[in-house]
Amino acid sequence: MRHRYHMGRRGILGAGLALGTTHAWLAHAQSPVALTLSVWGAQAEQDAFNALVSRYQSLHPNVTIRLEVNGNSMQLYQLVDTRLAGRQAPDMFRIQYQQVGRYAGARAVVDLTPHLEQGYGSQFGPAFWQAVTYQGRQYALPHHTDTFALYYNVDFLRNIGVEMPTSLDHSLSWDEFIRVARQLKQKGDAPYAFAMAWQNSAAYRWLPFLYQHGGQLLDAELKQPQLASAKGVETIAWTQSWFKEGLVPPSTSVKSGEQTQNLFANGTIAMLLGGDWQIPFLQQNMAKYKWDVTYMPRDVAMASDLGGNCLAVSRDSKHPEIAADFLKFVVNEDNMRAFVTSAQFLPVRTALMRQQLDYALRPDAMKVYVEQAATIPDHLVRTVTMPNFSKINAATADELDLAFTSDQAPATTAQNLDAKIRAVLGG
Repeated sequence: MRHRYHMGRRGILGAGLALGTTHAWLAHAQSPVALTLSVWGAQAEQDAFNALVSRYQSLHPNVTIRLEVNGNSMQLYQLVDTRLAGRQAPDMFRIQYQQVGRYAGARAVVDLTPHLEQGYGSQFGPAFWQAVTYQGRQYALPHHTDTFALYYNVDFLRNIGVEMPTSLDHSLSWDEFIRVARQLKQKGDAPYAFAMAWQNSAAYRWLPFLYQHGGQLLDAELKQPQLASAKGVETIAWTQSWFKEGLVPPSTSVKSGEQTQNLFANGTIAMLLGGDWQIPFLQQNMAKYKWDVTYMPRDVAMASDLGGNCLAVSRDSKHPEIAADFLKFVVNEDNMRAFVTSAQFLPVRTALMRQQLDYALRPDAMKVYVEQAATIPDHLVRTVTMPNFSKINAATADELDLAFTSDQAPATTAQNLDAKIRAVLGG
């Protein structure tokens, strides 16, 4: 299976849309209910969440939902973990698919299965439904996905006489990409050639490069690590070379908190390997330069990243039924369409994945992301949605950071990470 999305023409949230089904118990509930939804995200995402909260509250006047915004995913997890320890976690919170297993395994989130009608999961892409499933039960609801492509500064690329690919089939090879990066660094319009947006608990975004080179993190059965192979070591060495050659800012390793979209917007970097959700920020803040998007570089294969988030109800919620109803409202077809088109994400409902969507900003750029999303390898999806992947992700961040910031040898990095993965997998 490969995940395909199509562009097109559908309106954003309007008063005439069928936005949710009110359960009888909720319609007749008269007592005031106060809920908290904890998220992170750029302004476009916050606006989209606020619109959904407002609409839900208008349908259910006895329910008040407070949106709690955190700076990034790592800050949200720290806040939620601290408040879970004190039994005061927010009623609902946003989670990356890669983190669901950690919270479900600790029973820190509510089993939503009793709140879902039979066949509910068939409305979502299988990979995303799998990602919110733990031991056969559903502990979150899929909300959206995203992937990576290559932003570039049109002016800087023009100054070195390079035209970027306009079709997936002609995307840059690894060698071509590095050659362009070196030309940009030598020209000096920007202090650094590029950066990769894998900061703040997103070390898993390194994996597409491994798949591009013909490698895998785990074997076909997801039972044994595979990184200490030639393909794994070579991929580590290639990405390590970005830092060794000074092509990327030293502050942009996987464990840093650097905001790479700022570096791209202000001209510190000429290219950015980043996600579609950054489009609203760039449209608003990159006024000095013209930017565009092309495809990820490729090696023996093309691959991109499985990103995106889901929504869960914490075990501390005093109103889990109403919280679950709100989450179902958020991810219904019309509200999902409204959210992804205004906040620049990709849908995870099968009906929307087949539709053409009318994105609010830069539909030309979103077309690239739509095409790029079809290159997410199935094995990568299976890997990053494993229940215990959050531990593997943390180990990956530790070892890659040592390679990138402390010049740890690629072979040592691969061997160390394989040992840590083997411990996580129990073998």
